Order: sequence, then structure tokens, then C-alpha cells
Amino acid sequence: MKKYLVLALLTCSYSQAHEPYIAPLSFSTANTQMTMLSGYAEEALNTEYALKDIQFTVIQPDQSQISIQPQSYLESATLFDLKLPEQGTYTVYGKTSYPIQYAQYDKQWKVFVDAAADKAPALSERDYVIPSDFKGKTPKKINTIREWNIQTYISKETTSAIAATPAPIQVAFQTHPNSIEAGKPVQLQLNKAGKPFAHAEVLIRAQGTTDKQAQTIAVQANGSVTATFPHAGNYLLEISEKPASKTIPKNQHYTIISLGVKTPAAGYIKQ
Repeated sequence: MKKYLVLALLTCSYSQAHEPYIAPLSFSTANTQMTMLSGYAEEALNTEYALKDIQFTVIQPDQSQISIQPQSYLESATLFDLKLPEQGTYTVYGKTSYPIQYAQYDKQWKVFVDAAADKAPALSERDYVIPSDFKGKTPKKINTIREWNIQTYISKETTSAIAATPAPIQVAFQTHPNSIEAGKPVQLQLNKAGKPFAHAEVLIRAQGTTDKQAQTIAVQANGSVTATFPHAGNYLLEISEKPASKTIPKNQHYTIISLGVKTPAAGYIKQ
């Protein structure tokens, strides 16, 4: 069943790319609990399909950890309450993955979808291949795993040090993620397997935008990034390895972080 759900998400309308995320209703609060919202979305932070069978780890301000298995599912979203018993920043982390198959076509590796020709647009209008593209021949295929590591941060009354997660791609913020202000540059350090991750693709997506509307951020050779969020609001920060269509596909890892960006403090002049 999960395999077919994945194919449905991957090929929904044969043009949309759904990705998972986790985010609170508010990134900063004085409340004793907060509603957490997660799901698969084509438009950033606008969930369309629920995340099923996922467990979240919560790292509390004192660095103790608890696990939460959401029990509330709508068709469009997965919900749970996060208790906030103490002041400081809570890190919420989860991961989900699915198998994805690639086929070699015209010396390039593309996602292979087992779909009928009358259910898909012309090859020139899509970035994946289907059986009829190979005109009866058996394509060379590779099986891989795509893993999404999704995380976010909630601060109660004050901010505190954020905890590292076990995500393969690590993101270190020079500015606390719940203190980011619109228009102000934010320094990030990307690492993978304990080494600077220079071959990363970094995207910033404001709420409601698609992956085609994402802002691409340059990565330096030492894995450092300077990102600027253009206006206040909610965003997804997405980090993955740059795709290489001519090399043999391998397992893919994504780190997707939801952030709330504040209005600049009075007196700040954008440079």
C-alpha cells in the first residue's frame, strides 16, 4: 500500500512534486502546548496529504528526548499536540522514506513511473519516463531510496541552544533559527558525514510556493552558506545533493527545515 501511495504522491497530476514537512502553528510562544502540523505538500507548508506511520523525536531545552507517534490523521494532514513544560527551544525531528526507481534514457537517468501513456503528458513536458517511452524495449533500471529528514524549532518565552539531530545532512545556524529577521543575511554551515557539504543544493521556499518558484542559494567550497529571507513569514529550507543525471543514481537524503522569519527590528536598514 505504501508503494502505491508514494507513486500517487510522486505523479499526482504528473507534474507536481510533493515533499513532507513538520511545522508548529507558531514558532515562538508562551503557551504550555502547541499544535504541530505535518504532511506532504506541493505548495510549501500547505499540506495536502497526511504523513502516516511516522514517529517524531522531540529534544527538549534540557536536552532530554521524548518520542511521539501521532494518533490524529486527516486525509490532508497529520496533527499532534506538543507539550511545552519549560522555557527554551524544542527541536522536533522525524524522517520518512520510500523506494524510487530510475531508468536510463538517452544516456541520462530519470525517475521511472509505471504509468500508461494516455495518463501522462508528452515526454518533452515531463522530467520522468514511463514504459511506452522505451518502445517495447526493457530499460536499464536502478532501485534507490529517497529519505526526507524533516525538522523544526519551537521556542517557549525565550530561545536556547538547538540540538543536533541524526539527519545525514546537518545544518548549523549562526543566528538562532527562531531569531531570523527578514532581509538580514543568515550564515549556515552544511556538513554531511562529518565533512563540509560543498556539493549541496540549497533552496528557500516561502509558504505557498512550489519547488519551481524556489530561491536557490550558493554553497561555498567549505560548506558555508549565506541565506537571506526576503520578507517575514514561514519558509522551508531544503538541502539535498545536487542531482547528476549522467551518473548512476544512489540513495538520496534531504533535510527540510521549517522556519518562521520575523519582521526586522525597528531601525534596521537593509544593506
